[in-house]
Amino acid sequence: MDRLLRSKWFSPAFIITAALFTAMIYSNSFRGAFQFDDLPIIAENTQLRDLGNIPQLLTGQRGLTMATFAVNYAISGIDTAGYHAVNLFIHVINTAFAYLLILYTLKLTGSAEASARRLAALVALLFAAHPVQTQAVTYIVQRMESLTSLFYLLALLFLVWSSRASTAARRAALYAGVALSYLLAFYSKEIAYTLPAVVLLYDFCFIAKGKASGVGRRWPMYAMLAFLFTAFTVTTVMPLGGFGDVSDESADAKYAAPKVKANLGTRELDYSAGFKVKSVSSKDYLYTQFNVMTYYMGLLAFPAVQNLDYDFPWSRELMKAPTVAEGTVLNTPIPAPFVSLVILLAIAAAGAYMIISTQKAPESRKRVAGFFIFWYFIILSPTSSIVPIIDAIYEHRVYLPSLGFFAIFVMAVDALAGRVFKKKKTPLPATGKDARPL
Repeated sequence: MDRLLRSKWFSPAFIITAALFTAMIYSNSFRGAFQFDDLPIIAENTQLRDLGNIPQLLTGQRGLTMATFAVNYAISGIDTAGYHAVNLFIHVINTAFAYLLILYTLKLTGSAEASARRLAALVALLFAAHPVQTQAVTYIVQRMESLTSLFYLLALLFLVWSSRASTAARRAALYAGVALSYLLAFYSKEIAYTLPAVVLLYDFCFIAKGKASGVGRRWPMYAMLAFLFTAFTVTTVMPLGGFGDVSDESADAKYAAPKVKANLGTRELDYSAGFKVKSVSSKDYLYTQFNVMTYYMGLLAFPAVQNLDYDFPWSRELMKAPTVAEGTVLNTPIPAPFVSLVILLAIAAAGAYMIISTQKAPESRKRVAGFFIFWYFIILSPTSSIVPIIDAIYEHRVYLPSLGFFAIFVMAVDALAGRVFKKKKTPLPATGKDARPL
């Protein structure tokens, strides 16, 4: 097995095999019809019916994703097979990028080539095949989530490649690649707003090896990211007031949810996808998100009773468990938000400890685990914070954050297995005439 893992052909062979495996898993989705937001945003959206509208689409909210829908419409109209094929292709690319990112990260922390490839392959397979990814792959409109994830991962790969660049010109080009990926990710979906924070943390943990001076050497890249971050804040995030899931910029007005500023007060909408929506304050939304973030973890560990619309209960008090309405798909009681908050703080504290405690020994897998704990929290922060969004929970929101969960899980199982097998191989002490004096 080690010989196979050390082969120069392992990585390309794995990526091809993983692509075929992923295609087989999702092959039965190609005849899936348009559902829910697919209808106003794609099937009934007259803007998509003329490729001449692409420049206008690109300047709107999530313009890059909308442009891909326009190209799909030009090729196959409202035949959903083409849309599903593109979504699957994006997921396959994301799986390959996930493999490469985990591989490079483990090698940066001192893992042997064979070990890094084995663990990266296992993480990538979980990312490809885990049931919680279904919504981001098969719900056509959620190409928004998978496409922004593609550029998010690509930005980090450009960062790693820049650290290996042999010339200043090549390094500058790769820095520009990071910035361009950020631009494309944001115009796929606004959750990419957090990318500079993840780039900075990754750089600090693995490339600069915990040294601020090492991070500072890449100031041209951070200057570009800071410029884009400021531009996105001023032109998109502040005017919209948040990171909502539906905008009337991309669908016919009679079908789209109204665009409402989700300011730090109470957000109230009359309709969203045809259903009445109650008012939600920033406080209530934050309390609810404590439970949502732990519920996502539960789904990643035990993906049972999945659903597009959970009717997740809103939490109005920190110390009181919300009431789960009868007839909903939730199969477990929801705790008081305080309980989930304690769990989340404990996990975050563990992540911080793993990073801080390895400052003098940055080549440690504990550092990788610490990074991916914050990866989970940072990427979820646009939809799981104090800015209210119409829907409390959607499985597609955990598509990219799940990579951190899978990485930690695989490394933990590998460490446990290593200890178990090491104990089994330890010889028993000699007895009787074979015993030697100490």
